[in-house]
Order: sequence, then structure tokens, then C-alpha cells
Amino acid sequence: MKPKTKLEAALDYLDRGWSIIPIKPEAKRPAIKWLDFQSRLPTEEEVTEWWSKWPDHEIAIVTGEISGVVVVDCDNDEAAHAAFDANMRSTIKVKTKRGSHLYFEHPKDGTRRGPRAGVNSRGADWPQINGLDFRGDGSYALLPPSKNYIWDYPTDVFDWDEMPMWEDWRPTLKERPEAGDFTFEELDLSSVSTIHPDEFIGEWDRTAKFVRDNFPSTLKIPSGLGNGRNERLMRYVSESIRSGYFDAELRVRGHAFMRQFFEECLSDFEFEATCSSMEQSEKRNHPERFNDNGEYIYKEYHPEHIDPERPRKLIQMKDAEQLLEEADAKTYLIEPWLPHNTIVQVFGYSGHGKSMFVQHAMSAMCAGRKYFGPFEVGKAGRVLYLDFEMGMSTIARRLMEMRQVHGDTQDRMNIWTPFVDKKEINLHKAEGMMELQEWIKFADPDVVVLDTIRSAYPGMAENSADEWSKVNQLAVKLRNSGLSVVLVHHSNKPSEGGMGREAGSTNQLTVLETQIRVTQVYQDEETAKSNAAIFDGAYDTPIWPQLVSKLPADFRLGMVMEIRYGKVREWTDLHDRVQWIGFASHNHTDEKCVVSSRSTKQRAKDMALDGYDPLVISDKLSRPVRLVREWLEIEASL
Repeated sequence: MKPKTKLEAALDYLDRGWSIIPIKPEAKRPAIKWLDFQSRLPTEEEVTEWWSKWPDHEIAIVTGEISGVVVVDCDNDEAAHAAFDANMRSTIKVKTKRGSHLYFEHPKDGTRRGPRAGVNSRGADWPQINGLDFRGDGSYALLPPSKNYIWDYPTDVFDWDEMPMWEDWRPTLKERPEAGDFTFEELDLSSVSTIHPDEFIGEWDRTAKFVRDNFPSTLKIPSGLGNGRNERLMRYVSESIRSGYFDAELRVRGHAFMRQFFEECLSDFEFEATCSSMEQSEKRNHPERFNDNGEYIYKEYHPEHIDPERPRKLIQMKDAEQLLEEADAKTYLIEPWLPHNTIVQVFGYSGHGKSMFVQHAMSAMCAGRKYFGPFEVGKAGRVLYLDFEMGMSTIARRLMEMRQVHGDTQDRMNIWTPFVDKKEINLHKAEGMMELQEWIKFADPDVVVLDTIRSAYPGMAENSADEWSKVNQLAVKLRNSGLSVVLVHHSNKPSEGGMGREAGSTNQLTVLETQIRVTQVYQDEETAKSNAAIFDGAYDTPIWPQLVSKLPADFRLGMVMEIRYGKVREWTDLHDRVQWIGFASHNHTDEKCVVSSRSTKQRAKDMALDGYDPLVISDKLSRPVRLVREWLEIEASL
């Protein structure tokens, strides 16, 4: 197999959720200012730009919480033996020129683990071994295929789940005092007090008393004096979680606690690390406090939270007919994949047109068009489209193109971008969640689009199920409030001979009702292969000639994308496994148009116009006669 280029390897690491930076050859120094990438992942565009500009530059992982990885650097045999004796052992390792790098999973418990060097250590927090170094938060480590760096793994197929969790090193007590003639009468417990559960006070009140007693002039805990500032925040956050607060609400409470009692608040990064760590600890230690959708339900365990007056209803067999009527009455914004109150994911490899597909679909709906390609528009809905990635010129051209193709959307298509608003929305933070809430209130949409998830949650560890639980919780809350949600996401780089799946943990599929993959189709086989796309000649019947035949005079087909369903929670006769949409331009003007394959419903109507009987249509299209007749009656009434 042909070895990967530096760019291909860097993109693969990025797909793992690792923060990647370019390193100058020989000098082993970053080629960029890399402080920003200690708290966020680079984009695919940034990575592509770096290694297109510097194809021979080495690759490094930014270690620490941002990548979820720490590295033990063993630079000689003595260091390797010392690491082994200290139980620093991992099968995930890299051979280096003089030794090896051992990979461990970062605990993400809110504790910053900075780099350590054995040559400078006094043995209190790191072994005093020359050549044994620790690469944690605020550090980096070279990755294969950098020069003299190769993965050292017992098999050809990596099992990343084998990466052990890092356990902080502590010095072994070699000498212990002799017990002597100690007696229990000598044990002084006068300073120890016990608190009965009925006398328990919360961390807010406890901290308020502490600052009144110790800092009466400022009523603030100063930093750097060992007064337990961070520990108090962790206790308050943990206490808030157990009271039912999570996500944005938790962070609002945490910020209020810091502002009330801290002279110097934690940085955004440190604060988020604290909150995330406590949330993850709760999920890890108490999975019973979460439902199947990842929602926190701990309040259900407290009798005082149960409302005895709340009417209770369970579904019984006698309810089947009524439920079916309600289900059949479901209306579509875009048929069949965007009904009211749904969660949809549209994903694809970088540059394949996933955003373009969603934008055109939303524009057609907002303009009140009858169809967008093979999909039928139900009504002229309203959209809040949060675009975190595209620049000003790209959005301007896209808007003009959509207006030409679909018509004026008036005030129904609303796009938020950071460059217009001059304010970031980071959905990891409470402020970002509050901003999102305010924009939803302002736009009053039927549909909310997040494009892309990776940029809406900067620094997200996509392979973490816990991280995706946050996305799921937001999507479910939006859906339960009456909105439809469209999540635009990247796919992994395709493997040899196959298409890439959605990037990250499969937990992202938990709440989805429909998943759509967008993939470009090329006429040239080599171009298709180099772009991780589909070769038109691989289809039984090539698609390009079919779409070209539908073009008006003097139009040229420029792009074809395959629209294929992945997960569909409720498959119906309206769904066609795959459809194709083409985008074309006029040869002499800037006019645009869209052509597409036909849905089964559209084909049934076409055949009826050609004089075919419903029974014949049913047979040819493999759809129930009842459904065909329903389609034709709808057509007749229009």
C-alpha cells in the first residue's frame, strides 16, 4: 500500500479528535503560533493549508486535555526501564530515534498536568531520571510519519481502546518511621468535627462564611494563597450537578459562584475543564442517573421532586389507533426527511457539498418552492442557519446563487455568522448557549441548522461518547421545544475501497431520526479516487448523462452529488435509498439551475400523466396500489 503523505496522515489524526500542528524539520519547533491550538482543534482547511504550503514539515500532536492524550517520552534505556518499573506501560507507542513515546488517555478531571522533565525533577512529582519526560497540557510530541518516528504496535490494526488511562505518578515511600510504643491515648482528635446530614449546609453558604471569617475587607478568596479556591469551585459544581443542573445551566451557576467569591476567576479553558470533568465523573460513576438519550434524570431519585398532582399516562394497546392517526397526520417541511420536530444529520467528506446541499434545501423551503430536486416542500418555513465556517465572499456568492435558483426567501432564511455578528458562539460555554437561545428567540425559526458541529463545539473530542452526549442533549431540547434540527458534520477520510462514515463516536447516532450522506460524483475515475468521491462509471447506469439530458439549452453541468440515507429511524415508501442532484451554470451568463433524479412519488405522477393505470404504476415502482392512488389523488386536487 502506498505510504500516506504528511497531509493525509495529519487529516487522519485530526479525524481522531487530536489537535495537530506543523513542525519545522530538523529544528523540531512549531512552524506556527500554536498557543491557540492548546484550547481548540485546527480546522481541516487550516491543516490542508499548512501541509500544502510545507509538505515536508513534520507532524506533532498537542498533548493534554485538548487531544485527550498525554505522552511519556523515554529517550534512553534507563528512562525506559524507569517508566516500566513505575508502571507507565502502554501498547500504544511510537518508536523514536533514541527511544519511544508511550501514549495514555488524559483523565480530563479538571486537573492541569503540565510538562515534566526528569533532568530538572526533584523527585516530588516526577521521577528524577535524565531522559524521562512527560508531555501533558501545554506540550507537544512528534507523530509518524515524521522522520525517525513510527508506530510500534503488535498488530497491523490499531485498537485505540487499548490506550490506558493516565495515573499520576507518586514517589514510593522507601523509608517509614517505626511504630514504637504509640498508644491511642496520645491521639488528639480535638480539631475534628462531624456533621449530621440534617445539619449539612451547601457549598455556597459554607464559602460565604469562609470569606466573611478570613477576608472581611474584600469578601473574596485571593489566588495563590492555598485557600482551596479551585477545590471549592469543584465542590460547588459537583453539588449543582447532583441538584439536577447540567450543561449551560451548570456553567451559569459556576460563573456566578466564581464572580461572587473569587478575586481572580479561572480562565475559560480551566473553568470548562472543571465543569466537563465533573459532568464526566457523574456519567462514569452514576450511569443510572441518565436516560437512554443521555439526559440527566437524577431529580427523579428524590421524592421531594415528584409532583403528586401531575397527571400520569402510559401507552396501552387501546391507544394504537389514535397514535397511528397522529403519526399519519405528521406534516413535512421537506418530504420525506425533514418533518416538524425532528433531528437530522447531514454529513460528508470535506469539499463534497454537504453545506451546499443543506443551504439549497433550506432556501427552497424558505422561498416556498414546490420541490427541491427529488424532495417535495411542504410549506414555506423559517430557518436559523448558524454557519461557523464560511467566509464573507463564499456566503455572498451562495446567497446570490440560491436566489437565482429558488427565488427570494424574504425574511425566512436567516444566517448567523461570526464575521457579521462580531461575536463567537462556543456551545461548550454557557455564554455560547445563552447566545444561541437569544438568536432562536430573535429569528423565531421552524428549523435550526448547526454547520458544522466541529466548529460549533471547538476543541470537541469527537471520539468521546460524553462529548456527543452534550450535542445530543442540545438537539433533543431544541426538538422538544417544537423545532427541527439539522446537524452538519464531517465524515472520516474514506478507507481504501469504501466510503467514510461520520467522524467520531457512534453515540452521535443515538437521537438522530434521519442521517444523510453527501458525496460528489465525478466522470473521471482518477479524479474521483483522489477526491475520495464516486466514479460515475461505477454505477450500473451512469448519472451524469441522465442529468445533462435534463439541462436547458446553453447550460453546463458543473457538479453532481449523491444523496444517500444512512440511519433512518422510520423508513417509509416515500424514502428512496439514493438520489442525485446536479448544479449547472449558463455558458454565457451567471444564471444557475438545479437538475436531479426523480423520486418514486414524482415518477408515479409522471407515469400517470403518460396514461399509465395505477395498478401498472404500482407494479413497476413496487409501491402499494393504495399509496399510488393517494399520490394521484393529491396530484389531481392540485
